[in-house]
Amino acid sequence: MNKIRRQQKGFTLLEIIVVLAVIGALAAMLAPVVFRYIDDAKRTQAQSDVNTIASAIQQMYKDTGRWAFYNNGTGKLPYTSGTDASLLTSNGACTGASAAGTCDTTVPVDTSTGSTWALASGKADSLADQLILNTPFTGATGTAYSASGGRAWRGPYLDRIPALDPWARSYLVSIGNADPTTEGTNQKWVIVISAGPNGNLETLANTAGTANPVVAGDDLIARVK
Repeated sequence: MNKIRRQQKGFTLLEIIVVLAVIGALAAMLAPVVFRYIDDAKRTQAQSDVNTIASAIQQMYKDTGRWAFYNNGTGKLPYTSGTDASLLTSNGACTGASAAGTCDTTVPVDTSTGSTWALASGKADSLADQLILNTPFTGATGTAYSASGGRAWRGPYLDRIPALDPWARSYLVSIGNADPTTEGTNQKWVIVISAGPNGNLETLANTAGTANPVVAGDDLIARVK
C-alpha cells in the first residue's frame, strides 16, 4: 500500500519552483532574440513594400510619360502647387484635399527639418487611385489617364497597395518633387518612405543633389526619381 502511495506522489513545491525558474531563465534569454527577429521581419517587409511601390510608379511613368501628381489625368505641365497632389499616400483617409498632418493617426510624424512631408504643405492623393484604379484625385477635379494611344495608362500596376506599414502608419511618396521644372541643378529626390519603428519621418523630402538620398533615423526608403 505504501509503495502505491509513493508512486502516486505528485511534484513537490520545490520542484515546481525550480521548473518555473528554469523556464523564466530561458524566456529571458530568448526574448531579445525573438523580438529582434520580429523587428527584422517588419523592416524587411517595409523595405519590400517601398521598393514595390517605387517600381510601380516608375512603370506608370514609362507607359504614360507623366508622373502621378496630376489632379487632371489629361495633363497639366508642370506641377502646380496647391492644385496637384504633392504627396501620394497608401492610406486614403487624407486624400483629395488640403489636410493637416494630424488628419489621421496613421500619418507619420514629420520631425525632419526643411522637408515637405507634412500634408499641410499641399494636397495628397491615393496610391491606389493612381496605380490601380485610374481615378486620380477622386472627389476633386480628377480625370482618368488616357487608356489608349502610345502613352496609355496600362495599369493596374499593382494587385494591391499595402494600406499601412508594419508599424500601422501610412507609406508616403514625395511625388511633387517629380515636377519637371526641378530638373538639373534643382533636382529633388522622389522617394517612397516608411517612417520605421519610431513613426518619425526623419529623411528630408526636399533633399536635392546628384548622389543618392541620405536616409535618416530608422526610415526605410526607395528612390523613384
